[in-house]
Order: sequence, then C-alpha cells, then structure tokens
Amino acid sequence: MGPTDRFVPRARVVPQDTIDRWPGLEAALFDLSAECASIVEHGRDAFEAPRSLTYRAAEAVIIHFDDLLGRLPEDRISRLPSGLTLSAVRRTRNILSHDYRAARKSIIWDVVEQRIPAVIMALTQ
Repeated sequence: MGPTDRFVPRARVVPQDTIDRWPGLEAALFDLSAECASIVEHGRDAFEAPRSLTYRAAEAVIIHFDDLLGRLPEDRISRLPSGLTLSAVRRTRNILSHDYRAARKSIIWDVVEQRIPAVIMALTQ
C-alpha cells in the first residue's frame, strides 16, 4: 500500500441535520422508563441485597440514560428540568461505570425511582 492509497473519508449522502432521530430516542426513553418501573417493582429489599441484580440493572439504566441525554435534539434539551445538569448525569454515570468510588445505594434508588421517570415525562410530553 503506497502513500496515495490512504483512506479518504467521503461525505455522507444524507446530511445529519435532515435525519429526525427523536422517534427512536423517544422509544428508547420509554423503554428505559419501563426498566425503571421493573427495578422498583422488585422492591427496595432486593435492590439493597448483596450482589443485587436489580442494583446492577439500575447502574445499566443510569449509564444508558446518560447516553440518550447526550443525543437529545436541541428542542428537547430545553425541556430538561431546571435542576438537572447534563454534567451531573455524566458524573454519576462515570462513578457507576468506572467504579471511581462506591455509589450510595439510596441515591441510585432515588434516581431510578423518581428522577429518571420525571425527566422522561418532561422530555416526552
């Protein structure tokens, strides 16, 4: 392979600005809301138990929630609750995914039981 055989990126056929990604994001948010409800339905005792699978599921939900918020269109970002910062969501995600320090289960429970469902409601109304 010679110096002229390098990879040269080409422009996409459809500009990103013309693709409406909201329907897919909205469906993913509704799925996430259902996952939060399922975790809460299993109860706090199951969540607090050692080696709890519902706690691990809550970690995954929060990580996925951060990913979805990062892909929100500008018109939906303005619907986020005023007390919620994307940087706070990102920090929580980093703590959970990289295990920087032990997360307090009471905070994770509150996020899954109250905060994520409330944000999803605000975004999808």
